[in-house]
Amino acid sequence: MTKQIEAETLREWLDASLTRLRALRPHTVVLPAHASEPIAFDGRAVAAEMGEIATWLSGWLTSETTFVARVTSRLPPTSPNFVRIVDLNEAGEFPTPDPTDLEAGANRCAER
Repeated sequence: MTKQIEAETLREWLDASLTRLRALRPHTVVLPAHASEPIAFDGRAVAAEMGEIATWLSGWLTSETTFVARVTSRLPPTSPNFVRIVDLNEAGEFPTPDPTDLEAGANRCAER
């Protein structure tokens, strides 16, 4: 899969997820899986009602160009171990001598 096709597929998946979310009733409580910055744990779940999220998303979804620009504008640089980890995962190989070395440092699980 080329980078362009891969990027388009990922964009389509994200768009499909947002479309399903926007179809939920306004008082449906949504619990996000990831945040762009660490959130201090105060003993309460991070949650919002879908109506509030839909309002926030409306500025993001004015056009595909706007959406893609906003989503990609704050992507961090690819971590040094990312390509190696993807190659090993795709090959089904277990790294030697110690896989901990690959996870050390600036690896980010949500890069791809």
